[in-house]
This record gives sequence, structure tokens and C-alpha cells, in this order.
Amino acid sequence: MGMKRASAAVAGATLLAAGIAMAGAGSAAASGTGRLDVYYLHIFFDCNNPSFCGSENLGGFYGSGEMDHNVTTGANTGKALLTGFSRPTFKIISRTSIDVTDWWVGPGSTGPQSFRADEVATITSNGQTQVETLKNDDVGVPAVPGHYTTSQLLGSPPPPNVTEEIDVTFKPAH
Repeated sequence: MGMKRASAAVAGATLLAAGIAMAGAGSAAASGTGRLDVYYLHIFFDCNNPSFCGSENLGGFYGSGEMDHNVTTGANTGKALLTGFSRPTFKIISRTSIDVTDWWVGPGSTGPQSFRADEVATITSNGQTQVETLKNDDVGVPAVPGHYTTSQLLGSPPPPNVTEEIDVTFKPAH
């Protein structure tokens, strides 16, 4: 479960960086297209434990984003930005920008109320850029506001030198 969960967390959060960013709310509200319910997402994952993450996967990522629901049109969109780093130097190794074209809540890796999304991820690493389109992606983030610790996300106390934290806040349209 440990390696699978770590991989799911990294992939989900990377591809989400899922639903997290700063542009969506401002542009929609400014253009007068409707009011937005906004989920703000902040993610941090760090693994310095070779037996849990593998010696070639030491490091992690951090990022933020948002999932927007336009209460006028019903559209669900979002943005996210994630930065990956390597261990032991914390050297930045990748940046992932995610455009969420649709999202919903359903069963996933963080329980029955997890964010799921269709998204386009642009990953830049070592001067190379790759674009991935994902459908029905398990973002790896709970769709319930709160602060989630490593133990809550893994379902048990974490191994040494493994930290994952997620913060989800909600701002209703007004």
C-alpha cells in the first residue's frame, strides 16, 4: 500500500496540482459570466524514505490551485500549479501547470468525496515540455474542506521521513 499510495498521491496531486490556481476566479468574475463557488487547494508531499518511495523517487512536490463552480452556468473548471523537487538538495526538477476542463466529486483515493477531473497537464522538466490529457482522473484531494495530515491521507501513521499534507478551503459565491 505504501508505494502505491505514494505514487497515487504524487500522480494525483501532480495532475491536479489538480484544480489549483489563481487565474480562474478573477477572470470569470471580472468578465461578468457568473458567480463562483471556489475550493482552494494547497498540497505538500515529501519523501526522504527510500524503502517507502524508492531511492530514485526521493523528493516531492508542493502546489496550490482551485476548483471553481460557476453557479450561473453550472460549469466546473480550475487551475493548479505544482513544483517538484529532488532530495536531498531540494533542487527544483519540474513544474506542472494544470487546466481543469471539468471536475466532479466521487469515490477516489481520499474516500467517497474525492475530487475527480478531466484535465490538461503541462509538465516542464529539464528543459523538456510534455502535455498530458487525463479523463476521470482521481486528483488525490478530498472534496471536503479541512486540513488533512499524513496519517489521515495514508490511513495509518506514516513511515519515518514521509510527509503529506493537504488543505482544502471553500468560499461560496456571493
